[in-house]
Amino acid sequence: LLCTDTMAEMAALPTGVFPTMITPFTEDGAVDYPRLRALTEWYIQSGCSGLFAVCLSSEMYHLTTEERLEVARTVKKQSAGRVPVVASGTFGGPVSAQAEFVRRMSEEVDAVVVLVNQMAAQDESDAVWRANVETLMQQTGSVPLGLYECPKPYHRLLSAETLAWCAASGRFRFHKDTCCVQAQIKAKIHACAAVPSPFRFYNANVATALMSVRLGGSGFSGICANFYPQLISWLCASKDHDLADEVQDWLSVAENVVMFKYPNSAKYFLSLFQGFGITTKCRNNSEELNEEEQTKLQALFNATAKLCARLGLKVLSPTAFL
Repeated sequence: LLCTDTMAEMAALPTGVFPTMITPFTEDGAVDYPRLRALTEWYIQSGCSGLFAVCLSSEMYHLTTEERLEVARTVKKQSAGRVPVVASGTFGGPVSAQAEFVRRMSEEVDAVVVLVNQMAAQDESDAVWRANVETLMQQTGSVPLGLYECPKPYHRLLSAETLAWCAASGRFRFHKDTCCVQAQIKAKIHACAAVPSPFRFYNANVATALMSVRLGGSGFSGICANFYPQLISWLCASKDHDLADEVQDWLSVAENVVMFKYPNSAKYFLSLFQGFGITTKCRNNSEELNEEEQTKLQALFNATAKLCARLGLKVLSPTAFL
């Protein structure tokens, strides 16, 4: 399975933060491309190292095939080569059909992310999963790939051994890990570090973000980067700073507010930037926030500004990029 030629050609992705990008919608439910472009710029200017478009935060299961491609295309065009862009490309059905869409998506982004739960049924073994992934690789040429342990429609986690097998293929550049268990994170990072490859490990769990970076993980790819990308970017780049553990504690507690009816919560938080005009419209049947939840999100908005000021970080408004 090892492909040294592919590994030699494929540059590793940068360390740091790959936000799981939300998709803004207009009041009538259409993709709001002007605000998608503004958000893309906001993430980049706030210190993100890359972008994960077309993911669960993007409500990818509620986008049409053409919208998935257009969202990825829009983000890639706006990024203009400054940061790499990855996007999901496997949405069920026969492996051959998934491979066909991977090839289409590869024309828009730097790596196409394989949804781990789409490569085998919930009751199928890791051996079946590996066989299907091998077929997918064979049918997608040299397309750079990624992995995402997406929790829906079911949550399939990869073992350290299977993840190292993927890394050894030389085809995978990106992995978004969602196990949220310290021992498993440690085992996965160590297993993949033993394999010379362009493979990069990005933790989705903010509570273990600092721990995973200190163990040699590549960074973070999770939902709070839609709220304060500058803070989580600072943490990933400042693992030895005197305030790193304190900032980690702050982020861990704040996540309890971030998770309110997400991604509605992220869109509400972003609407607090004066003049941005983003709606809280979601296609995934996300409930409306109640008054108490909105009050807590406003408090988080205010607390973010205070913590950033203490760290000497500028809070940018996405309104500036409309």
